[in-house]
Amino acid sequence: MSKTISAGRTPKIEIESVSGDLSLVGWEGDDILLKADDDELSVSQDGNQVHISCKDDLSIRVPKGSNVVINKINGDASVRGVMGGIELKDVTGDLSMRDVNSVAIDTVHSDFSLRGGKGSLSIRKADSDVSIRDVDGSVSIDSVSDDLALRDVRGSVSANVGEDVVMYLNPQAGNSYAVHAGDDI
Repeated sequence: MSKTISAGRTPKIEIESVSGDLSLVGWEGDDILLKADDDELSVSQDGNQVHISCKDDLSIRVPKGSNVVINKINGDASVRGVMGGIELKDVTGDLSMRDVNSVAIDTVHSDFSLRGGKGSLSIRKADSDVSIRDVDGSVSIDSVSDDLALRDVRGSVSANVGEDVVMYLNPQAGNSYAVHAGDDI
């Protein structure tokens, strides 16, 4: 089932929960396009604010300028091309992000990867491996249980890592770098 919602070029989207996998893609259009089983999808709208929940897999296209809050994903998630702010509270599966702006993550329970961040990234807790590449802003990670790979981060870096850290950075004047590893750096 496909559903189209008009909420302007910079809607505020809150995804309450997705029981399966989530695919979220920013696009040049003005509409929000949702694809999911009809009886599994719940959507409500108040002006430019849209609330969504899905009891199965969800595929969604949003205007690039959307601000997105995601409360709970039980499966894997892929987020690409969203230039508004993104806040993720709890992701059970793997999380892959590409070409996004500022991102704040509370907890990701599996692997996390980001490539092409235009703003800052903050992660409170990552329970598995983390790979971050090509970020224009700062990176702040309170806790990574496994390994961390950093490459081409142009802002400040702060990270606490349980195991190994691999970094390819070109330190910039005015930035700070504080990385603590349980094993090798």
